[in-house]
Amino acid sequence: MSYRIDSVDAQIIELLQQDGRMMYKDIADRVGVSLPTVRARLRNLIKLGLIKKFTVVVDSEKIMGRVKAFVLADVDVENTDQFKENLEKVEEIRAASFVAGSKSVMLEVDIEDMEHLNTLMFKLSKGFGLSGFSVYVSTKVLKEEYGSRVKPDTPLQFRCRFCDCVIYGKPLIRHYYGGKYYFSGEECASAFKERLDQRYGAKESHGRVLKAAEAKKENASDVPK
Repeated sequence: MSYRIDSVDAQIIELLQQDGRMMYKDIADRVGVSLPTVRARLRNLIKLGLIKKFTVVVDSEKIMGRVKAFVLADVDVENTDQFKENLEKVEEIRAASFVAGSKSVMLEVDIEDMEHLNTLMFKLSKGFGLSGFSVYVSTKVLKEEYGSRVKPDTPLQFRCRFCDCVIYGKPLIRHYYGGKYYFSGEECASAFKERLDQRYGAKESHGRVLKAAEAKKENASDVPK
């Protein structure tokens, strides 16, 4: 059975979407529950990943010269995880999605000016496997809301990070190498951990060896001759 959001969760989320700085006490008064209930509900929603983070929204139209653009492109990649990691390293790309239609990926870009946008397009075509660009520059924002609306009795959907099957009920949550992942069971979690160990374990081991060598060199230089 899938995990569902009840009316209390939905009201808490709606209030925080309206004002992310609202005090827990004020939320409790508005929803009609106790303060500990609000804290517990929020901890659970964060743990489940429904609330991803609390942040500040900056109005890009207030920044002189700033360009906001939507980029549609074709992509030819075999490793989607690596492709995602590469996109996350480009701070000008604020959002990215695989899409259905004539193009396969859509990027939301926020960048200094048109010259930097042209440079970014060249970078994406050479190092990211993107081609067939269609670029739409925003001239005026008419409406901008953040996050999805959540209604009572909304079912949550989780997919196992290893086998990609739908998880019914609460997922198994694990944190590996700074990332948060959801699994259908311990077997998938262990198999995925082994995969990550092969990718990141060697890098971390090499990093520890280098740090140890540097520390040894510094200690040796401190010894009086």
